[in-house]
Amino acid sequence: MALILSLAAAVCYALGFVLQYHEAHSAPDKLFLSPKLLGSLLRHPIWVCGLLAMFIGQGLQGAALDSGSLAVVEPVLTLSLLFALPLSAAWRRERLNRQEWLGALFVSAGLGVLLGVGSPTAGRTDMAGTQWLIVMLAGWGAALTAVAAARRCRWPAPRSALLGTGAGLLFGVQDALTPYCLHLMSHDPLGLLFSWQPYMFLATGLYGMVLVQSAYKAGPLSAGLPPVTIGEPIAGMMIAIFAFGEHLATSTLALGLESTAAVVMIAGTWMLGRSPLVCGRYHPAEIAKKQLREIEARLLPTGPAEAARAA
Repeated sequence: MALILSLAAAVCYALGFVLQYHEAHSAPDKLFLSPKLLGSLLRHPIWVCGLLAMFIGQGLQGAALDSGSLAVVEPVLTLSLLFALPLSAAWRRERLNRQEWLGALFVSAGLGVLLGVGSPTAGRTDMAGTQWLIVMLAGWGAALTAVAAARRCRWPAPRSALLGTGAGLLFGVQDALTPYCLHLMSHDPLGLLFSWQPYMFLATGLYGMVLVQSAYKAGPLSAGLPPVTIGEPIAGMMIAIFAFGEHLATSTLALGLESTAAVVMIAGTWMLGRSPLVCGRYHPAEIAKKQLREIEARLLPTGPAEAARAA
């Protein structure tokens, strides 16, 4: 059930990523890295539709984490880019090119090997207060370091990638907080109000969303989106293994296969994130066809008088 819910969440995230990018990229420059950016984007119906898709995905992901292992759910989320391709291709009536098929193969094969060989096991949902503090400081510290580097960066693509990395790390931290908050909600609703974790969950998600939209604003989606989709599962899996006691197979052969699968997944995710179908650009073949039509329109006669003169 956790796997099915994770797949459904990845589909919703795929739809939300593409819809939000086209609106956030045209937001005013003065709102860059400001929480007011979210308020401005709420006036755009397309962005709101993307936000709703993201909320649905978050709910499905929460249900998946409530019934399964964090180390299982997190890698499946990388399929969001894989699902974005057929959605975009169907909408724009285009076909996938060789790079997109190869990226899809890499992601699918890497995920299959990671889940099959790794055989992740569920861990605990809570830990000592000092461990929570270390996890929060490490996650937020790494994210804010990426944001600080992005502020100093003058080039659009690297700036977008750094902000996407920060957002992905924060979303991984938020994913780690999700099982604990769900456990409190079902076993101690009153305790939910007096625990700091739910408020940290909201703050982490909100600032992560600001970073995502700022990444979309800073540069091309091909630069900002892959670090988000890669950073979240990496951060989530690291927290799951080192903080929550979840386990992967640790034999020499298994570790080698798991490492290779992770690298293959990252490469495939990066390839899919640079697809014109995800980024909203036309394929090179479509651009060539469009340019050819424009040339033919200029050279060929367009009416009776022009046809007579051409004859």
